[in-house]
Amino acid sequence: MSRPVVVQHSAGAPGANGPLTAVRRVLASPLADRYEFVRMHQHAGNGSLNLPLLREWVRLLRRVRPDLVHVRGLQNEGFHGVLAARLAGCPRVLVTVHGTVRDLRQPGRPWRRRLLVHGAEPLTLRLATHVGTVCAYAAGRDFLSDLGAKFVGVIPNGVPLPTRPHAARDRVRAELGLRPDDVAMIAVSRLTWEKGYGVLADAVRRLPPSATRRVLLVAGDGPDRDGIAAALADAGQVEVRLLGNRLDVPDLLAAADLFVFPTLHENLSNALLEAMAYGLPVVASAVGGNVEVLRSGGGRLVPAGDPDALAAALTPLLDDAAERRHVGELGRKVVAEDYGLDVMLGRLDRVYQQILGEGR
Repeated sequence: MSRPVVVQHSAGAPGANGPLTAVRRVLASPLADRYEFVRMHQHAGNGSLNLPLLREWVRLLRRVRPDLVHVRGLQNEGFHGVLAARLAGCPRVLVTVHGTVRDLRQPGRPWRRRLLVHGAEPLTLRLATHVGTVCAYAAGRDFLSDLGAKFVGVIPNGVPLPTRPHAARDRVRAELGLRPDDVAMIAVSRLTWEKGYGVLADAVRRLPPSATRRVLLVAGDGPDRDGIAAALADAGQVEVRLLGNRLDVPDLLAAADLFVFPTLHENLSNALLEAMAYGLPVVASAVGGNVEVLRSGGGRLVPAGDPDALAAALTPLLDDAAERRHVGELGRKVVAEDYGLDVMLGRLDRVYQQILGEGR
C-alpha cells in the first residue's frame, strides 16, 4: 500500500526561524517511513503577491498530487502556500499558526499591516480545510474563535533532548574566550526589537556589580541588528558578544549558563525549548506560550517590557550556580515530558491520520 503524500511547506533561511527547524526535524524523523514527504520551500519573504512563486508551486502540487498540504504560518508566506494548494485542487490543507502580524509592536508600513491583518491572514484561514496552533495560548485567540470543526487542536513544537548536554561545554567556552568562572547568558532569536532587545539592553545596565565576569552571547541576525548592537554597546559591566546567525546553537547552549528571552510577544519558541532541553535556567517575559511552558518550572517569568523586573530576576541566577542547576534540571524535565521531539511527532501523526481519515 502506498504511503500518503504530504507536502511540507516552509519559508526562510536555515537557522532563521522555528517553523523551518520543525520541518527539518519532521523530514528526518520516523514519520518519513509512514508518509511520502515533499518539500515546498521559499527562501525569501514576499513583499506582495508573488505570481512566479505561485505558478511554480501550483505546478509542483499538480505533479505530486498530495493527499495533504501542511502550511506553516499565516502572514504572506503562508497565504501563498494555501493559495497555491487551492489553485492546484488539493483536497486537504492544514495551516498551523505560529504567529500573527496583529502582535507586532513595530509593524513597519501601516498599509501592509492592514493588508495582512484584514486580508491575507483571514483569507489563509478561510482557504484552509484544517487549522492547528502550536500552543494553547494561540488556540484561545479571538481571531481564531470562528474556526469550528476546522480546528484540529494544539500541535506543540518539540525538540530533541540531548543525552550529554554538556559534552561540548569546555571546548566551546574556550573557543569563545570564556574563562571557567565566567557566567554566560545567552539570547537566541531573530534580531528584531520585537524580541525585547531594547528591554534587555536596559536590564543589563541595571544589574548590580559583581566580582565575576558576566558575558551576554547573542546568536541570531535580523533587520534591526545595527540598532540592537548600538543599544547593547553600553552594557555596563556585562561583556556583549554578537555572534550572528549560527548553525551550532546547540554547542552555544552547552557553553552557556543562563537563557534570557525578553520577547514582547510569542507563541511557542523553539529556542526557549532547546535552551531548557540543555538544562539552562530561563528568564523570560510572561507572554504567550512562555507562560504555559514555564508554569511547571524551569525559569522565571517577568512582565514584558520591564527592564527592572528582568534585572531583578536575572541577578539571583547569575549569582548562584546551585540555583541555576536546580532550575535548569526542572526545565529539562518539563521539556522531556511535554515538549520532546517524540511528543510533537506523535501529535502530528495523529492529526495527519485524523485529516486523511476524514476523506476515506
